[in-house]
Amino acid sequence: MSSGTEPEPYSVQKFRGGFALVTWQRADPADPQSKITRRRRQLQSTDRPSAEAEARAFWEKSDGSPWTVGRIMTAYIASIAGKPSHIRSQDAWKAMKPFWEGVDPALVDEKMCKTYRKGRPVADSTARYELMRLSTALNWAVDEKHIERRGKVWLPAATEHTTKHLTREEFDRFYDGMVAPHARLYALIGVYTCARPGAILELTWDRVDFMRRQINYKLDDVAQTRKRRVIVPMGPRLLAAMQEAFAARTTTFVIERGGKPVGNIKKAFQAASERSNVHATPYTLRHTGAVWAAEAGTPMSELAQYLGHDDDRTTQKHYARFSPDYLMRVADAIEKGRMSA
Repeated sequence: MSSGTEPEPYSVQKFRGGFALVTWQRADPADPQSKITRRRRQLQSTDRPSAEAEARAFWEKSDGSPWTVGRIMTAYIASIAGKPSHIRSQDAWKAMKPFWEGVDPALVDEKMCKTYRKGRPVADSTARYELMRLSTALNWAVDEKHIERRGKVWLPAATEHTTKHLTREEFDRFYDGMVAPHARLYALIGVYTCARPGAILELTWDRVDFMRRQINYKLDDVAQTRKRRVIVPMGPRLLAAMQEAFAARTTTFVIERGGKPVGNIKKAFQAASERSNVHATPYTLRHTGAVWAAEAGTPMSELAQYLGHDDDRTTQKHYARFSPDYLMRVADAIEKGRMSA
């Protein structure tokens, strides 16, 4: 590690047949160019989830530095490892870190939050999500008794939700812009199963049932959250692509590259967007498949099951207007004085 690079507070690495807590310390904390020394501490845990928990507990107790926003966010994000919000929270903190890292949590206020929002060249919805993560982390720090009090987090007004989706012609162009086999397979899985990005990247071949033509996104050892994972069928095009990928597999993960699972698909999407001139993100494909289903007249109750929604209220909110019969009975009642069939 170069002397000019600010290290992460700690990590968990394999060590002597088990795991170790790895920390870094500058020779002179006040000098960002001073030498960084790596230290390792053998952990007792023999599996990674337990080792992560052991390391987190040790680091929180042993680190004598003040509980700044930076330390709180790092500890909070470590505490939600394995949960659906973990990766997105990590990405959010990377953007937030330069502004918030050294801030005293008791001093967070509306003026500070508005200053942060003004300096972030992103949509209100993105800035709102980041500040909500900050608020959640501060609440966590109070509950865990790391701090006695916290400041008040101001949030930008919630914006009206727009469902970004692709037409079938746009999807074909975007798909043609995909080059790598793992990215092309991801695109087909994303649009035809409407699964969330994390569920697709974590999918392993033992949960693909070719006989029943089903994909099981559920994880046996992970409790279901409000973002439920479901079992969905594979149509002919996706089935053929999955069979081809299965024949060429080199790992247990469905989405793999170079013999390793893929942790993040964003760069492939950015490259395909540039090549095709069709902008899409991993979540765009989930919305796209759902809109296509709604346009074909799929009942919202069935679509809700496919998307893993607890009930169809969320489904109605985002996708009902794309149905060909959306509020048609109301329009007929107003114009003709009777309800349509």
